[in-house]
Amino acid sequence: MASSSNLRKQLETAEKCFADGNIKGGKMHADMAAFLFASAPEAQCVQAALMVHTAAASKDKLGNTDHFAVLGFTGKPEATTTDAVRNQHKELCAKLAHSKDTSAVVAAAYKLVDEALSALTDIKKTGVMAPPPASVSYQQHVARRKAAQKQQDEEFRARAARYQEEEDDVYYGNGDREKAGRGGRHRRR
Repeated sequence: MASSSNLRKQLETAEKCFADGNIKGGKMHADMAAFLFASAPEAQCVQAALMVHTAAASKDKLGNTDHFAVLGFTGKPEATTTDAVRNQHKELCAKLAHSKDTSAVVAAAYKLVDEALSALTDIKKTGVMAPPPASVSYQQHVARRKAAQKQQDEEFRARAARYQEEEDDVYYGNGDREKAGRGGRHRRR
């Protein structure tokens, strides 16, 4: 009975932290409950729900929710298939279903997991399993590189034009038709 009350305290504290917007604190209490009461499915359920919330709170470089992280994927998202996304969704829903009472943490986690599934599998929203868009800093880097290449090309063309003018001057004798010709020979009339 004492262990059951300790489990309830930990889970209630995790719920309270979540309600206050302290996801990190809630996750800490849920992790502690899952560690101390490993056989309690409620603790595992709340821990999984708060992991989903932690992943949803962390954004990618563009400020969007990383749906792969919400579903628990790590590594390169390009290597993930639609079937793997659906299987991971099914596993997370099964983990979240162990809660005897529907708490706010678990209900919100269900919603986030469903949103991640629809975002990753809906062709109209994102394109099936499309890789994430290039970051803004990478796009700026590419634009700077193209501008530098364009400037180098213009400088090269200007140098080539100056060189051609010098060659023409030497060949044609600085515009003087009397001195024009190969080798700078003077033509006599």
